Parts: sequence; structure tokens; C-alpha cells
Amino acid sequence: MDERFELAAAIGGGLIRTRDLRELGVHPAAVQRLERAGSLVRVRTGVYALREEWQQLTADERYRRLVVATAGAARHPLVVSHRSAAALHRLPMLGAAPTIVEVAEPGRGGGRRTEHVSTHRAGPAPAVETIDGVVCTSLLRTLVDLAIIRPLVHSVPMLDAALSRPGITRTGLACELEHVDPTRGRAKAAHAIAFADHRSGSAGESVSRVRIHELGFESPELQARFEGILGSVALVDFYWRGIRLIGEFDGRMKYLRSLEVSGLDPARVVYEEKRREDALRRMGERMVRWDWQTAWAPRDLHRLLSEFGVPRRR
Repeated sequence: MDERFELAAAIGGGLIRTRDLRELGVHPAAVQRLERAGSLVRVRTGVYALREEWQQLTADERYRRLVVATAGAARHPLVVSHRSAAALHRLPMLGAAPTIVEVAEPGRGGGRRTEHVSTHRAGPAPAVETIDGVVCTSLLRTLVDLAIIRPLVHSVPMLDAALSRPGITRTGLACELEHVDPTRGRAKAAHAIAFADHRSGSAGESVSRVRIHELGFESPELQARFEGILGSVALVDFYWRGIRLIGEFDGRMKYLRSLEVSGLDPARVVYEEKRREDALRRMGERMVRWDWQTAWAPRDLHRLLSEFGVPRRR
């Protein structure tokens, strides 16, 4: 490939803008040939990426590139908001990545939508910050905006993750909600903020907590400690002490990222998990496990927890 494309990608932080290519003397026909050949991926109108690099990105990383590309191509300055701001803040986003960039404008009433941008009329002017060269709503405002309009199963994982970050508290979130003063969604947002808990260890655990609550089961203890397990301390995701039942969410990332996080390969992590589980069972504890598929399917999780005798909320 012409090295000028790689130079343009370096200039654009992985994005190849046609305006940069023009300045480097690349003819538009050359861009079209590489796109047809599959060497370039169109991110949006006028912006491309090298296919080899694009394929190595996660869905969240690809969406962040789309946000950066769209903000850079805008004729007027944008304040990126909602899920697009969440992506820039590196909050956990569940489900399929959006295909459009969300932005905020002060005021009430309905928004508007174009091919690339969805505009929210988002109440008072938000506090902003700049991430990856893009102006976006502050983390606090982003969390509140999403808690107002998104279901608990989507907003709570973001809130749980954010509460582990410096400067983010339930009090601060509640004050921001009062400042935004939404005409709709206030009760839902307040519930999400009150329900959020920094002890959730992953997005999967957060989704599980929401489902357990929505299904009417008794809330478990989070990150319960068991001393003297294989000479150490075992932390479990969920614990129903009254029935001595441990609940564990087993997401694939726990194992796939084990080498990066702990230096252990996934097979070793599975082996150590089995040893820990056996030790807990010898102490008289029971164990129930579920995965993403079960957490996303309320009926399946309800059946599973009912089979293990998890009590209902009173």
C-alpha cells in the first residue's frame, strides 16, 4: 500500500481523512480502488481506516473512532453526549454499539436526527471536557443523562463502574439529576443512582444485580469474604447468607483477560476456580453459576435461582 495512507492514518490517530490524503497528493481514484479491494474500511463519509488495523479493534473502540471522525467532520462544534460520551469516558456499554453519534443542545423539547448525528435537547447547558480531542459532556452529566433515558440494565453497569472512579458519588449524581431537572425519567434515574454500587466487579455482575432485583428476589451480599480458603481469602460475587448460597457470574472476559491481568493463562484460572469452589463446598456452602446468556434472559435466571431456593423479597 502507498505509504501516504499509513502516514495519513498516523496523522489522524488511526483515521484516514480524505482531506489529509488530498494534502498528501493522493488522488480520490486511489482511495476508491483501495476501498473496493478491501484494504480500506469506510468509517463514515470522508473518513477511512486501514482494514488490518480496524479488524483488531473491539466494537467499543470502533465506535469511539466513529465518534471522533464525526466530531472532526462537523461544520459546527459539537458537544458529544449520552452513549457517545459514555464511549469516550470508557464506560461499559452493553448490546450492539450505536451506529450514530449522539450530541446535546441546551433546551427542552424534542431532538432531531441526521444521517450521522442524533441531537438531544438536554435541559441546562452541561459541563464539558475534552477526550480524544472531542468535546463531550462531563462524566457526571453523561451518567445522569443516560440514567434518565436508558433502562436500568444499561444504566446501572455504567453507574457501578463510575462509582469506583475518583470524584463520582451518589450524592454528586443526585445533585446533578436535580440540576438537569428532567420532565421525564426522573424517578427512573433516581432509582438507578440509589441502586448503583461500586462493589460490582464487572458489567456482568451489574446486569445480574439488576435482573435479581427486577425478578423480585432477595438482594445478595456483594463481594462476600471467606477466610482460610486454600490459605487465602476468597471473594465471591454474590452471597445469600440465609441459605448459604454463593452466586458467581462467569463472563468469558474473566478468563480471556486472565493472562493480561494476572499473568495466568485461562486454563490455569479455570483450574484455580475449581479448587476454590471445592474448598467452599467443603465448608458447607452451595454454588450456583450463570453466564451472559442467562443474565440477559430473565426467565432463565428466574428458573435457575428458584431451583436453588433463593428467597423472594418481602
